[in-house]
Amino acid sequence: MKGISSYLLLILLLVINTKGFSQQKTQVKWLTVEQMDKLYTKSPKKILWKVYSKDCHYCHDFEEKVLKIPAIATYINQNYYPVLLDAFDASPVTFAGHTYESKDKMNPMATHLLKGTIKFPTLVFVDEQLKMLNFLQGYYEAPNIEMVLHYFGDNAYKTVSWNDFQANFAKKK
Repeated sequence: MKGISSYLLLILLLVINTKGFSQQKTQVKWLTVEQMDKLYTKSPKKILWKVYSKDCHYCHDFEEKVLKIPAIATYINQNYYPVLLDAFDASPVTFAGHTYESKDKMNPMATHLLKGTIKFPTLVFVDEQLKMLNFLQGYYEAPNIEMVLHYFGDNAYKTVSWNDFQANFAKKK
């Protein structure tokens, strides 16, 4: 009897440990501008910029409560080069052969991407030809972010209006 209970305890411990490993959080694999530039040069792909501030409570919540949802993180990693950009890092940024210099205390790439409209967090969607498609400013719930990610990531924006896409996306879920 003692052997059976030891054996069951061992199995229980193995199941618990295995379950713990399988539930590791899927996270967005954020890149620096330099890392993304190297990857983009080899293989162009859509870019998702997350412009944030270290002191922004909404930025932190958005990352933890929305962008770490496994389906969202996995989709971002597969369909975009995700770049994390601190809006208050004023260091020069070189991307696609162009160096962006700061004219104030803002990150020069953030200034370029946000075009003077500063609100955090901001997601900026850029296509494979480096054309800015659109941006979302502020905290959005997961279903809304997932829909926008798919709209641009699946190239639906090229053939379907946003309103039609929204209606059909909601039906699929």
